[in-house]
Amino acid sequence: MAKYQKVTLDLYYMVRDDDESMQEHAKQCLYEDIMNLVKYNELYEAITLVDAPGATEKDIPEFLLNEEPCCSTE
Repeated sequence: MAKYQKVTLDLYYMVRDDDESMQEHAKQCLYEDIMNLVKYNELYEAITLVDAPGATEKDIPEFLLNEEPCCSTE
């Protein structure tokens, strides 16, 4: 049986669900983090692989099953 992994970008901050100010601050910080990853050309390195033990072939998007890559990593 095949094993599968998720390609993911896992960036987050934990916040209180009743603190809108903290939530907004975290959103701004996350936005800045993402922009800095792009600005300093580090976004690709922030993408990771995570085991997905419950996944099946049906979970793979159709465009990834094509022979040709859809985009460049350069």
